[in-house]
Amino acid sequence: MNANHPINLSLAIALALSPLLALAAAPAAETTAPTAAVAPPAAPANATPRADDAQRVLRLEGAWNVRTFAGLKGHKGPIPAMAFVRTADLSRLTVADRDALAAAGVKLDIDLRTADEEQQSHDVLADDARFDYQRISLMGTEKMDLGKMMTSFPDTLGEAYVQWLGSNKPQFLQVFQRIAAQQDGAVLYHCTAGKDRTGIISGILLDLAGVPRADIVHNYALSAHYLEGQPKDSAMNAQMMALVKQHPEIAKKMAGMGGTAPANMEMFLDALHQQYGGAAGFLKAVGLSEAEIHSLQVRLGQAG
Repeated sequence: MNANHPINLSLAIALALSPLLALAAAPAAETTAPTAAVAPPAAPANATPRADDAQRVLRLEGAWNVRTFAGLKGHKGPIPAMAFVRTADLSRLTVADRDALAAAGVKLDIDLRTADEEQQSHDVLADDARFDYQRISLMGTEKMDLGKMMTSFPDTLGEAYVQWLGSNKPQFLQVFQRIAAQQDGAVLYHCTAGKDRTGIISGILLDLAGVPRADIVHNYALSAHYLEGQPKDSAMNAQMMALVKQHPEIAKKMAGMGGTAPANMEMFLDALHQQYGGAAGFLKAVGLSEAEIHSLQVRLGQAG
């Protein structure tokens, strides 16, 4: 992807900051003469965990939205419990957290964030010799310019996800090739909130496995619930607040970017199937070989 492409760069910035957007878009208390306010839309209701969702949650002290695919059923049976771990930012992991991930069999950590994000919030697994670490910026850009958020921004996260399919194929290729090359242990992947970039990688993997669409959508929509209480980066939040103060007209659009409304994943899956015939077709289109796709299916427990 061309890092200067205005649409994709604005998407990268906004989705990198999505945990902060709802807060930044909220109207501040009046300290001066009142001005015309832009009321943010009502936040979509969070999906509620079901009884069977508990088996997929990994409880860590310093990370949020940490989940596996345990119990999700594909075409040929359940996905192995520790094939994958999806999570949010890993900068606050404790020693006990790192030990728990190693004990659970995690071998590879794929960081989907930009260089700017990693510098501001360092992934501590990168310093632990028990884990292989690779950072692949899924959005292709490495630097964030908040001013670029003002241009060419889609109205919904679902539209943003659909744009990725056509615009970021080299990055998708890198991510899935790296996963396919990992022969042992669990593969962990994450972004900042573990809901957008991480959510789309999860959606493609689950679709490849043949997990029912309703379960894929539910798995995505739960992120907002599991992110409740996640600490926000104060420096980045201050930048967002300043930007919204200068440009109050963007508050309404940005307010909806912090959640995981089911419609976002529905829109993404519609495009995945209409444009590529599903995950397998998309992976072929981005450049994965039949052998690499087979390796992914083996990891997902769906080969043969």
